[in-house]
Amino acid sequence: MLGKLFSFVVGGGVKAVSEAVTPFTGDKVQDEDNRHDEAVSRMTQFTAEFADRSNRTWWDSFIDGLNRLPRPAMAIGVIGLFVWASADPARFAASAQAWALIPDEMWIVLGAIITFFFGDRTLLAVRRGKGPTPEQVKAVLDTQRSIANMLPATPPPPDDATPRLSDDRYRAEMNDRVRPLSNAVIEEWNRRRKQGKA
Repeated sequence: MLGKLFSFVVGGGVKAVSEAVTPFTGDKVQDEDNRHDEAVSRMTQFTAEFADRSNRTWWDSFIDGLNRLPRPAMAIGVIGLFVWASADPARFAASAQAWALIPDEMWIVLGAIITFFFGDRTLLAVRRGKGPTPEQVKAVLDTQRSIANMLPATPPPPDDATPRLSDDRYRAEMNDRVRPLSNAVIEEWNRRRKQGKA
């Protein structure tokens, strides 16, 4: 009995077990060969793509430049959103409210484009949806108006044609040699000096 078991193991038993298990576990040597061939073909493709061509035109250079733009543009754009949110939170919040009106399909398309350029797997399914309802649009517009009311009011530009001080007060303070000039008179003097009336 032991002799038969020993001959089975030493003989064709190991080979038979290996052949029976390989379809489930895979052949490691073959797998390494396949990965090597894939890496070599990828490097060959990159070499052909980025090699200097003798008949290269300005159009080729322009297209190659465009092909290299998406990744840095997306990375810098995302960083720019964080900077914008820190520098101007009110206007960033108003713009973010408008993003809520973008349909889900457009977000899915944008996600597919980004995953394509970054080498990730593409989206597997697209959920059908409808555009924003009138209530959603009204809610977003109301929120934007509320945020706009929180923004500081922009002062109107000064009207240089209208004097800020009356001529009598201006002359009185300019002729007074005892008291120092007030800020209003100094601003009026600068304004008139720019207009050539000082």
